[in-house]
Amino acid sequence: MNFLKRCRDHQLIPTCVKISTKKDIRGSAKILNQASKKLLRTVIQQKRFDLQIINNTIDNLSSELKTVLTTFDFNNCIETLNKREISKYNECKDKQIEKYQTLTIKSNAKHPCQRRNETQQPLTTDANNKQRTVYNLSKETLDEPTIKVLSKGLNFAITPQKIPYEEIICSVADCLFKNNIGKEDLEAIRQDISSLLRRSSAPKLNLPKDEFKALYNLRNRPELTILRADKGNATVIMDTSEYNFKIQQLLSDVSTYKKVKIDPTTNTLKTITDLIKKYSEKLDLDVNSTIPSCAKPPRLYGLPKIHKPNAPLRPIVSQIDSPTYKLAQHLAKILSPLRGHTRAHTKDSYQFVSEIKDLHLADNETMVSFDVQSLFTCLPIEDCISIVTRKLEDNNMPTEYAVLLKHCLTSGYLLWKEEFYMQVDGVAMGSPVSPVVADIFMEDFEEKALLTAPVNQRFYKRYVDDTFTILPSDKVTAFLNHLNSINPKIQFTMELEANNTLAFLDVLVIRNPDNTIDHTVYRKNTHTNRYLNGESHHHPSQLATVGKSLFQRARGICDRKHLAAELQHVEQVLQDNKLRVPRLRHSDRVKPATVERVSAVLPYIRGVTDKVGYILKRASIKTYFKPLKKIGKFLPSVKCHIPLQDAGVYKLDCECGLSYIGQTKRSIKTRVKEHIADVKHRRIGKSAVCEHVQDRPRHYIRFDRPQILAKEHRFLPRMIREAIEIKKHPNFNREDGWVLPSAWDPIINKIKSKPKYTTARLQDTVSSFCRHLECSSTYRFRNFWKDLDSPSSATRH
Repeated sequence: MNFLKRCRDHQLIPTCVKISTKKDIRGSAKILNQASKKLLRTVIQQKRFDLQIINNTIDNLSSELKTVLTTFDFNNCIETLNKREISKYNECKDKQIEKYQTLTIKSNAKHPCQRRNETQQPLTTDANNKQRTVYNLSKETLDEPTIKVLSKGLNFAITPQKIPYEEIICSVADCLFKNNIGKEDLEAIRQDISSLLRRSSAPKLNLPKDEFKALYNLRNRPELTILRADKGNATVIMDTSEYNFKIQQLLSDVSTYKKVKIDPTTNTLKTITDLIKKYSEKLDLDVNSTIPSCAKPPRLYGLPKIHKPNAPLRPIVSQIDSPTYKLAQHLAKILSPLRGHTRAHTKDSYQFVSEIKDLHLADNETMVSFDVQSLFTCLPIEDCISIVTRKLEDNNMPTEYAVLLKHCLTSGYLLWKEEFYMQVDGVAMGSPVSPVVADIFMEDFEEKALLTAPVNQRFYKRYVDDTFTILPSDKVTAFLNHLNSINPKIQFTMELEANNTLAFLDVLVIRNPDNTIDHTVYRKNTHTNRYLNGESHHHPSQLATVGKSLFQRARGICDRKHLAAELQHVEQVLQDNKLRVPRLRHSDRVKPATVERVSAVLPYIRGVTDKVGYILKRASIKTYFKPLKKIGKFLPSVKCHIPLQDAGVYKLDCECGLSYIGQTKRSIKTRVKEHIADVKHRRIGKSAVCEHVQDRPRHYIRFDRPQILAKEHRFLPRMIREAIEIKKHPNFNREDGWVLPSAWDPIINKIKSKPKYTTARLQDTVSSFCRHLECSSTYRFRNFWKDLDSPSSATRH
């Protein structure tokens, strides 16, 4: 199968499908070559079908054997068969490699010029891409493997070296629990997936060894900061000292940020919680889904603007898991229908193209674009709230939403290097509701501006803070001055058409000599033409989406004159990114009706979880895949690290070799603090950790080294993961946690059998919550326990 696919990808024709003719007929070579390629594709499809039948037969035979053999005999049988399978596979693989090499030599001998062009062209293009997509702004010189691996992009998914069995089991078990499936079918699905996982192995690494080593070296170089560019999808390497200096320069602007001494997270969360509980009945709010159980402060980071001198940073605030994040998401859904009802509003590029395609300019007219300077930090909050309140009243909606909105917009603060800053003015940056409020404000603003404008605008369209306008050439400055006079905080800049062209969104509007309008796709000078790399460990459907979306954009934006050139450009871009050109398919095909099921989300492991998806498909369960580890996640994050501030599953080790496995929906930091308090106050009934210390003198719990085994906010996956970890590790837990079906036991035993296997990541040798404790070393830890065992301590407690 791999041999046939490799031949197809490299335009080689295997002997088994090669069609020839006895007579040399003019033009027959091309026809026979095309027919041979088509036959090759048909053979590959047939092989896939045969392979699926074989896998189903194996699964059925495995199920029959389970009923006849004991578990021990069955596992021995499977192990023996797997060894034979590996031996046979390696033997077959060597033969296929030899066949492929022979076929390549023959092909090169027949068509030396053609094969040379095919092999050399991508290398040249690739080299150009590396030069354009990686910007080294640091003082360090990077070697070739480092440049190569960074040129793949920070969203390039690395093939996992180990199968994440725990995560797969959690996702599958959570999905099966939420779907109404019969008991027998449920057990059959579990057994089939368990059997599949037992005989699976991790796929081959998709990075060369030198590039993987270079990536590891980058990970251990704190003097370098690696991040994506503000625009263009380029990768930028900066000196960490310079990056920190530029962030500090942004924060030194006292008109935008104000430094505060304490963390506002607790007070903000309390205020939001009180408001949600107060209005939950009237607004039908789900308290649990709008109040975060594990709140984090918003974190600041910057993206370099490589198209500007000295590459200044664009400040970005990550509001994920902040006290107001979930409420802001809910308010964004509620308030979104209040916008988009003015004639100037444009939804997207496709709507804009449909509105301009029939325009005909006059000789004295010009195209001009107006842009608001720093819209989010300049929005007057009181005006925004009053506008939203008025629109809520006009639509017979509760005005209490405006009260909640005000607290979301005014709670703009951020964390940088363990220091907190309040946002002085404007709406909270990074909040999900801020773009909606900005759009509503701009609609009200433009209504006032257009009604009182001294200039008649024949065409005026706006997308958030960017506008496209057609004005008389001698009235442009007057219109700009009018816009800037409406509100002193809202100031515009303008861009006139140049060389009869003007860009708006991703549309390049072209003025013809006869004053008609053409339009095509617009790309900025910083655009790298780098998309998801075809060698990335993403599901094939996700790789195919890149090409489909680019072709869809080309057909939706380009006119007939420019469409062919754009399609040719897209094909070249896909080739440069090692992606296939998608085939045209009929989108109006009627899909068979299926039972509505809760879908499953699995980490993508080639040859493993895609097969799990096929098994779930038998129960009408749709599967979505996510990459497990990207280069951007592999490298140190540019966001401030907050240790132990996530919900999830954790482990506390005792020096005796046993551990305590726990789970919490709050921060692990808070839960470990509670364990320390339970031991200190001898709450044996409340804590298994305290009981272990009391029953076994001279045992020392390493509270200074808690380990996060899994970060998980969802209840059921968290409980399942805790049960898996309890089975994996020697522990002193009182209970085994969530009851797991026996089908998963062989997988968990497989994980346990590997002594070096661990999913834990050490979180701060001395954690932030016990930095100031006297027990920061093993010696002091033991003194801590001795104090607890002393009579005076017992008297105190």
